[in-house]
Amino acid sequence: MIDFRYHLVSIISIFLALAVGIVLGAGPLQGNLGSQLTDQVSALRAEKQSLNDQLAASEARVAAGDEYASAVSGRVIDGTLTGHKVALIVLPSADGSLADLVEEAVTSSGATPGPRLTISGEWFEPARAPERADAAKAAASTLGIFSALTGDALLAEVLARLAVSNDVVSASESRTAALETLTRAGLVDSSTDAPEPADLAVVVSGSFTGDEAEVQRRSETIRTLARLVAENSAGAVVAGPEPVVSSGQRISSDAVAAVRGADATAGVISTVDHANDAAGPAIVVLALEAELAGDVGHYGTAEGATAAVPRVAP
Repeated sequence: MIDFRYHLVSIISIFLALAVGIVLGAGPLQGNLGSQLTDQVSALRAEKQSLNDQLAASEARVAAGDEYASAVSGRVIDGTLTGHKVALIVLPSADGSLADLVEEAVTSSGATPGPRLTISGEWFEPARAPERADAAKAAASTLGIFSALTGDALLAEVLARLAVSNDVVSASESRTAALETLTRAGLVDSSTDAPEPADLAVVVSGSFTGDEAEVQRRSETIRTLARLVAENSAGAVVAGPEPVVSSGQRISSDAVAAVRGADATAGVISTVDHANDAAGPAIVVLALEAELAGDVGHYGTAEGATAAVPRVAP
């Protein structure tokens, strides 16, 4: 058993140490500690002010760059797509204002705006797969599409053929009926009843979040659609805003990242990230122009980008 004197000695030692600490803190160490803390606080304040000044200068330069891009974009893209028609395919959660800006840039380039098809969230819901398969089969039959594809892949082919075409175009009555089939199924909303297919297309990206399996499944669906749009057109671009950031256990992605993430799509369709920047819509138009020349590129600053902007023809 521990002797009571052991406890007494321990208690006395603790109080002695406390007393020594109080004496030193109030005496010789007080000045040094106070001076060091004051110096550190002053240094941190100066560093914070310097960082704020750098941030303000950077923001001013970005604003000036955006103003310049807005001022010259019209001249850069003027006439670049004359004689062409451009369809818009707007994915769920995509920014409608971005789609409007792209459409304005397309018009400025001399191209004719084609059909604008907005995909609903039901397109990606696993529980709706049987209904989507039925709608795809019915719409494909109406359009006269005889394909080995089934389910969501066939649905993607139907949408691609409604938006763009390198082949014989089906009658307007057939296109109207096929579009109505997709609309009644809650899969698509269109700006026109009988869309005349375009020869070029822009897929406007929206972000999506989920666990790894969910993101992979949705990304694969987007890649299938992008590939079929590219195959049925003279050129296509997937464009989206600045990349999303993953948070917690959920993974965030978008159509641009999905296309860049697989060789099968990265090699056949161009992408533009940061398309919501001032120069973004013009870059989308220039990417379409490059596609017409046979150049597939991935433009922007996010992962997978091969260049900031397409090369501008002299």
